[in-house]
Amino acid sequence: MCGSWFADHRRPAIVVTLLPFLLMGVLERVPGGAPGAVLYFVAAGVWALYVTPRLLGLPDGRKPLREYLFDIRLLPVSPLGRNVLIGLCLAALTLSAILAASLLTRHFVPDWSLVPQLRWIKGLTRGIWEEVFFRGIVLAIFMRLYRRRPAVLWTTFIFAIVHLGALSPEAVVDVVSIFFMGLLFAYLVLKTGSLLPGIVFHYTHDIFVNLVQNTPGADEPAASALLYAFLWIALAVGAWLTKLVVERWPLRELLDAGEG
Repeated sequence: MCGSWFADHRRPAIVVTLLPFLLMGVLERVPGGAPGAVLYFVAAGVWALYVTPRLLGLPDGRKPLREYLFDIRLLPVSPLGRNVLIGLCLAALTLSAILAASLLTRHFVPDWSLVPQLRWIKGLTRGIWEEVFFRGIVLAIFMRLYRRRPAVLWTTFIFAIVHLGALSPEAVVDVVSIFFMGLLFAYLVLKTGSLLPGIVFHYTHDIFVNLVQNTPGADEPAASALLYAFLWIALAVGAWLTKLVVERWPLRELLDAGEG
């Protein structure tokens, strides 16, 4: 398949890739909740899997779907067991760290209403398509413009900034935390060669994060300091754990498939 103007002009390609995806978020405001969330999920999928590779020719020219999925690391998913395990372990690690911080405030209140059914649906868009767009398409575009480290930093910076909800000290610290988490997401995909661990991690973390950080009545600065300190330590441990598992878990599933 032929290339495209956007494939040759990659800086504007980043804008035209991300902006429609972000603007589609208004679909979640459709009355009724679930229909809008489902519509956003479907629209983001069409943009990611059809418009971006076939019409825009990103990240590197128009290609068949299978080649495109390898370009953005949505394929391969093997070794499946290892990749799912890494994602679940990292989610358990970060959620446990936040829960520990919440418990130390002595104001933690378990409230399962903070994990409504609608959150499970909305989490699909954040867990799957945010990883596809940021750690898949946009990271691939940046890596064709810069060396690996600047590409990761630019991608993660954009990921963090689009989560900025307000200009306040609390919001800025939250964005810094999202930046650190984005670094771990990027490390995951580059270390494992697959988006799957990050998708599993992102989805699971987002589903339960409100539950484990519910501390009504806690002194906010102290509670926030504990939360961020524990979370940042967990992210560092998660990077080390990922390195350890990837290096010690050989690609047996790939090798077995090849021998079969």
